[in-house]
Amino acid sequence: MAKKTHATTKVDALLQTIKQTTPVAATSPSHGSPPQTAPSQATHLTDAGSGGKFSSIYLNKQDQRILRELSVWFAGQGLRINDTLVIRIALRAAQPGSALLAAYEEAVKSDRRFKQIKPSS
Repeated sequence: MAKKTHATTKVDALLQTIKQTTPVAATSPSHGSPPQTAPSQATHLTDAGSGGKFSSIYLNKQDQRILRELSVWFAGQGLRINDTLVIRIALRAAQPGSALLAAYEEAVKSDRRFKQIKPSS
């Protein structure tokens, strides 16, 4: 039984170190309230990422070049960035208006999924 008690003491000591609390506070609860612990990081990650949805987007060479240019610009600002974050930033920065419509017309010209209908002569 001595080994089990010694192992339990070690586990308790390790838990105290991990929780960064004093052994006195852990052994004697204050006024019957449960000890307060910080929420785990996993809780924050699931809250932030719970609304995500997988999406596959085709980017032609010009789109990839623009994406890289934006990534380099953000890196020059001292920020760590990835392609998904650049696209999300661009979506949030986009405002309805003539500039967005012009960007749409330019993007449609390079979209190879649709055949370009040539007017009859």
